Amino acid sequence: MFADWLVKETFSGNDRVLVGLDFAFSFPRHDTGEFFPGSPDTPYTVFDLWRHVDGRCGNTESFYAGTFVEDKRYASYFQGGVRYEHRLRMTDERCHRMGWGRPETVFKLVGPAQVGKGSLAGMRVLHRLRGEIPRLRVWPFDPSESRSATVAVEVYPGAFVRMSEAAKGKVRDVKTLNRILEFYDSESLRDDVLEGGAPGDRADALIVAAALRHLSGKGKVWNPPGLCAARRWHEGWIFGVT
Repeated sequence: MFADWLVKETFSGNDRVLVGLDFAFSFPRHDTGEFFPGSPDTPYTVFDLWRHVDGRCGNTESFYAGTFVEDKRYASYFQGGVRYEHRLRMTDERCHRMGWGRPETVFKLVGPAQVGKGSLAGMRVLHRLRGEIPRLRVWPFDPSESRSATVAVEVYPGAFVRMSEAAKGKVRDVKTLNRILEFYDSESLRDDVLEGGAPGDRADALIVAAALRHLSGKGKVWNPPGLCAARRWHEGWIFGVT
């Protein structure tokens, strides 16, 4: 399992590591002032949110989070519920305005573009990792002044693809992949690198790795316009969206 592997790897050395995770780290909050408006026990900070989600799910395997969306206190906020709204975080809206893709609302649970279930499972992963990796920093919520820290950031692979202007959707051929890698100052790869199952997912992983390496040294990506102190504690930000 990825979480077990990451815990093992980060304990095995003192190198500074940047980890890109492809799911929403939080829910919208800037629009209403609350994650779940009207709920008597709505979480306040993102850490409260992660703890809340994990606590409602119990000890289910593989970080499954279906128990949370089925909870009568929260089910109405998700797709199909009476309180459902197509709410987006500020970073989602910024990404769309920049022309780098259209991130979906975390409250959507059905259809090919739904990200809710995976993001809720990811929040459970983050909650566990923060408890097991002492030097883990989750950007932008945690300070990351330590030179030996492992820093986890939220990524949206489609944005990195569009930034390169080499494609607009999933990349499934090596020629296009290499054009994107060149944009991020990475070496070209051999023709068979995408052979096998899920070539689009393999390409995404390679593009994210190249983009993180290229962008991480640019100060603006760590302090994008609109990332005020309140959002550092609540909504988070997609790395690379400025």
